[in-house]
Amino acid sequence: MNEPVIVTTPAQLQSIISDAVNAILPKLADFRRKNEPVETDGMTVEDAARFLTAQGIPTTRASLYNLVYKNTIPHKKFGRRTVFSKKELLAWIESRTVRPEDKRTAAALRIAESANRK
Repeated sequence: MNEPVIVTTPAQLQSIISDAVNAILPKLADFRRKNEPVETDGMTVEDAARFLTAQGIPTTRASLYNLVYKNTIPHKKFGRRTVFSKKELLAWIESRTVRPEDKRTAAALRIAESANRK
């Protein structure tokens, strides 16, 4: 037992521990990034058709290509490849969703406007 005894102040001990932890954290972060599966947001036409069908919008590849041609659905083009974003598709679905109250309110506004014109 020829190990030396080190005497430090609490501030020095805290500094030593902090330096050791700060030296190891970047290595742990790199290890985690390398071993975690990367979740991508991009989907092919086939994946987007399946996704929209699962969301309650029956869609085929042909109808998706038609929507892309008309530029009515959010998409990105990489050369000849068409890619869809899951987040953008969900926002697109939400923007096109009509609530029953909204229809009644819109109809009431139209009736009131037509009555005001007469």
